[in-house]
Amino acid sequence: MILSRVSMQGIDHLINCFSSTHCSSLKRKMSQFHRNYLLSLVFTSLFLPCLGCGGSSGPDLGKVDGTVTVDGAPIEGATVTFQPASGRPSMGITTADGKYSLMYTSEQYGAIPGTHTVSIRTARDQTGGEGDQPLVEGRAELLPAKYHDESELTAEVSKGSNTLNFDLTTK
Repeated sequence: MILSRVSMQGIDHLINCFSSTHCSSLKRKMSQFHRNYLLSLVFTSLFLPCLGCGGSSGPDLGKVDGTVTVDGAPIEGATVTFQPASGRPSMGITTADGKYSLMYTSEQYGAIPGTHTVSIRTARDQTGGEGDQPLVEGRAELLPAKYHDESELTAEVSKGSNTLNFDLTTK
């Protein structure tokens, strides 16, 4: 009850103040406040949409997909990595039929245009087997180092769509 009485008295004082000539400094402060508030609203409404919603985020990318075979047969679960001379790599995982599509981020498909060193790995750790997750058996690396740690593979990515196949051998 006391709080509401104090609040009402404060509101009454402000109303009386604006209607009298004794509070001209308060009027000036309030008008400055309103002007600054209005300017900040205009600034926010004009420039905030430019920060994240408009335009693309990140560089122009070339869409990259293809097939990886080892000794003539498609390989499932291989990690395909395209590393440009500078910048972020793109990665993909092969499906049961050896097909892959590169991802630049979790939401963007593709790779930066230019020359890339390509790394393809088949080794994987054992995963799953807990709860409802199926057990995925681990496997040792099937490919020689010339395809991953000491990769001799390169690829040229262009803007637009790129189909880049890799026919690898275990020898």
